[in-house]
Amino acid sequence: MLLVRRLVAGDLDIFREIRLRALMDTPENYGSIAEAERAQSDEEWLARLAGDAWFAAFDDGRPVGLVAGRARDGSWILYSMWVAPEARGRGLGTKLMGEVRSAAEADGAREVWLHVAEDNDRARRLYLKLGFIASGDLEPMPNDVTRRRERLYSPVTGGSGK
Repeated sequence: MLLVRRLVAGDLDIFREIRLRALMDTPENYGSIAEAERAQSDEEWLARLAGDAWFAAFDDGRPVGLVAGRARDGSWILYSMWVAPEARGRGLGTKLMGEVRSAAEADGAREVWLHVAEDNDRARRLYLKLGFIASGDLEPMPNDVTRRRERLYSPVTGGSGK
């Protein structure tokens, strides 16, 4: 059974496990590396968990997906999106993104935005299918300046931009 829910402090071990798994699976798509995050203390992990809205996807209780979002200047940024290879193609990316969108809407955000690597075709297709709009704004990837990422955005219906 598939389930998506917001992570809380009691989910520290799950959070660390799935975040490190994502970083090891596709390190080229993140602004961090597994070795650096593995070295963080429990307090640092808990601060990250408390500071942003982290959602995980579970398949029969096993964590298989992760996404985070945070408010920024009347908008929400969606980041750290990942679905385990064995769980891809089952709609989990859509469900995870929906949780961030719902949190942004509840917060009164005017839009949700994200960055996607220019060469990450699978993620790009998903984001465009879900109504994100390519901005054309390109910048170097944080961990590899030979690659670029683009900002995509999606208006949030009813967002007040507070």
